[in-house]
Amino acid sequence: MNGAITDFLIVADQIFILVLLIAAGYVAVATKIVDPRATRGLSGLLVNITIPALIIASMQVPFTPERLVDAETLVLATGALYIFSFGLAWAVSKAMRVTAAEEGVLQFAIVFGNVGFMGFPVSLTLFGQDSLFYVAIFNLVFNILVFSVGIAMLTGGRGKGFDPKLLLNPGIAASLLGLALFLGSIEIPSPFIDSIDLLGGVTTPLAMIIVGAMLATFPAREMVGSWRIWTASAILLLGIPAAYFYLLAPIFADPYINGIMITMAAMPAAANTVIFAEQYGADSRLASQIVFVSTIGSLLTIPLIATVML
Repeated sequence: MNGAITDFLIVADQIFILVLLIAAGYVAVATKIVDPRATRGLSGLLVNITIPALIIASMQVPFTPERLVDAETLVLATGALYIFSFGLAWAVSKAMRVTAAEEGVLQFAIVFGNVGFMGFPVSLTLFGQDSLFYVAIFNLVFNILVFSVGIAMLTGGRGKGFDPKLLLNPGIAASLLGLALFLGSIEIPSPFIDSIDLLGGVTTPLAMIIVGAMLATFPAREMVGSWRIWTASAILLLGIPAAYFYLLAPIFADPYINGIMITMAAMPAAANTVIFAEQYGADSRLASQIVFVSTIGSLLTIPLIATVML
C-alpha cells in the first residue's frame, strides 16, 4: 500500500511540473499579459516548427534490429487501439442519441487524444528521451487518421470529403523524414542537429503554456456542460486506457511499448477538436466543452493511470 502511494506521488510530482506550466499559460491570458488571440499563433509555431523539430531530433537514434521490431510492434498496437476506439466511439455516440453535429464531435473527441501537444511532454516526463522516437511514430498514424477518418466523422457525409493535400503537413513530413534517416542510419551534422535539438526542446514548456492559455479562453461556467460531456471525458480518460491495459496489452508483450501506448490512450481530447469542429460545421461549443473538461480531468487521471497501469 505504501509503495503504491509512493509511486503515485512520484508520478504526480512529475505531472505537477507540467501542471505548473499550464497554470502559467492560464494566468498569462487571464491577467491579459498575453493576448488570447496569440494562442493560435503560438499553436502554429508549435505544430509547424517545434514539434516537427522534436520529431526529427527524437528519431536521430542508431538503427538497431531491436528498435525496428519495437517500432513495428508499436504500429500494430496503435492500429489495434484505434480500431477499438473507433468502435467504442461509435457505440457511445449512438447510445447517447445526440444530433448528427454532436455525434461527430463525440466520436472525434473519444478517438483522437491530445497526443501531440501533451503526448510528447508527458511521455518525456514518464519514460525519458528514448520514448519520443515511438511517440513520433504514434503521431504519424494519428495524423494520417485525423486528416482522413477524423474529418469524415465531423462532416457526417455533408460533402466535405477528404483532401489528400491535408496529409502534406509538417508533422507527417517530419515523421517520414525522421524515419527515413533512422532506417538509413543517416546522422544530421552539427550545427544543424544542435539547432533542431534546441527548437525541439522548446516543445514541452510551450505546449503546456498553450494548453493553459487555451483553457483561459473558455468561459468556465459554460464549459461544465451536460452529463454527456462528463461521460465522454470519463471514457476517453479512463475507459480507453483501461481497455488497452486489460484487452490489448496482453497481446503485445513489451511492457515499455505498452507503457507508451497506455500513456497515449490516456491523453485528453485533442486541442484541434475545436478548430476542426468550427472548420467542418460540427458543434464547436460541444467540442470546447469536451476539450476543457477532459484536459482538466487529465491532470488527475494521468498520474492515477501511470501509477496503476504502468
